[in-house]
Amino acid sequence: MRPYNQYILCLAILTGLANTAMAFREQESLEVYLIVNSVLFLGFTVLHIRLGHRTRKAVDLIGLAVFSGIMAIVLVRTIRDLSGH
Repeated sequence: MRPYNQYILCLAILTGLANTAMAFREQESLEVYLIVNSVLFLGFTVLHIRLGHRTRKAVDLIGLAVFSGIMAIVLVRTIRDLSGH
């Protein structure tokens, strides 16, 4: 199996298990789902270093978008907490 296919398969299994666990715990916040899935993606991507140059470049761009999403959530939450709402 090619490293990229193995990466996608393992990432799909990890996120599927995480989402199933959160569903069983009756998690209703979409922010929690986004953050957990993002941390899984970023952490697994860092650990999976056998990707080719072009594939790694594409995955890095996706990682940048995911990290930006996390930072947007943190920024909105911080502003909301500081403003007292």
